[in-house]
Amino acid sequence: MSLRPERVASFAQLAMLLELSSTPKPGNVDRCHDFPDIKFSHFLASSALCYPVFCRAARGESGLGSLILEAVTSWRQFGLPGNTHFGEVTLLVPLVRAAGMSEDLRSAVAQALRASNVQDSLDFYQAFAMAGARVSEVEELSLSDSRAADEIRQKGLRLLDLMRRSEGHDQIAREWAHGYRRCFDLAEALEKNVASHGLNEGVVLTFLEALADEPDGLITSKHGPGLARQVQEMARSALKSSDCFEAAEEMDRTMLERDINPGSTADLLAAALFISLWRGLRF
Repeated sequence: MSLRPERVASFAQLAMLLELSSTPKPGNVDRCHDFPDIKFSHFLASSALCYPVFCRAARGESGLGSLILEAVTSWRQFGLPGNTHFGEVTLLVPLVRAAGMSEDLRSAVAQALRASNVQDSLDFYQAFAMAGARVSEVEELSLSDSRAADEIRQKGLRLLDLMRRSEGHDQIAREWAHGYRRCFDLAEALEKNVASHGLNEGVVLTFLEALADEPDGLITSKHGPGLARQVQEMARSALKSSDCFEAAEEMDRTMLERDINPGSTADLLAAALFISLWRGLRF
């Protein structure tokens, strides 16, 4: 399947919009509710502003880190508050680059990740700081350490190398390190769920399954592993209930009241949506 760069970019933008608008995805902004400090409209704008970046990625222009930084810069120049889509863009940019390279998406994304370089690492650190993103703190090469750039240069660390160092405590890094293994698995589940339940319910069901399968990384970094495991058990209980969508609504209310946001799982879902759209998912 050979697609024009603009078509590939539209799939990435659509993946972001479908992840955003599907409801209820417990604890996340969707079309039915905002957060106090960041709104549904902010996420819509963030998605729209990414389109030129995705076009450049599909054409093979610029490095992965530079493209991620370009996306975050566009959000700040527009005046968007907070961190809207840093994790999603970090996952989607390599996928879009790969889709513009080859019909074999798995092999192409692995190739795109291997081609990352030191400048990608430096640009990624700058983008992370600008986005106000959050990950679990580490002692070595912390994303919040301004001195890390010198060590990255000295050791010649590609962005893929940094992701491999972080895979033990960060879900996004783990996808980079392992060729998007979980995202491809989620895409298969998503396609089955959409075929059986329709688009919105299929996306929500896949989100619950992903949350039940593995503790969310953002919850872990903000609240600790204990609460992340509690949320994982909540998702498992929702899936076992007689009406999992009604249970998801109740779970959503509880998590919003407690300011618990499984944002990393939403990021993985957006990547899975892109893979499925690229493979032919329609609705």
